[in-house]
Amino acid sequence: MKRRVASILTLALVSSLTFAAGANAQAKKDEKTNLDRLEGKIVSVDKQKSEIRIRQSGTTSQEWVIAYTPDTKFTYRNAEATVDKVKEGERVICLGSFGKEKAKMTAARIDVRTEKP
Repeated sequence: MKRRVASILTLALVSSLTFAAGANAQAKKDEKTNLDRLEGKIVSVDKQKSEIRIRQSGTTSQEWVIAYTPDTKFTYRNAEATVDKVKEGERVICLGSFGKEKAKMTAARIDVRTEKP
């Protein structure tokens, strides 16, 4: 009987931790713009495909593909910039919307930031 209770409690704990990690890895809505918001470090930049891959802050493995278009606004340290300022290892905030696949965001704005201390 004690083993059964211990097994059920262990299963409940593992399930709740898995759910919490999944909830943390989702995009959040930006209150000012009502766009989806992702923040993290740039893993790679593919200018041929107009895509950036980021690893989301607060997770160790959740990566997202961010597509940019000619209409995407870029800033670097709060000053107007171009995609040339987007480099691997930089911290970035992306605002945009997800398509049907939910794994790829089309960015309306990409803000490159300096590393947090």
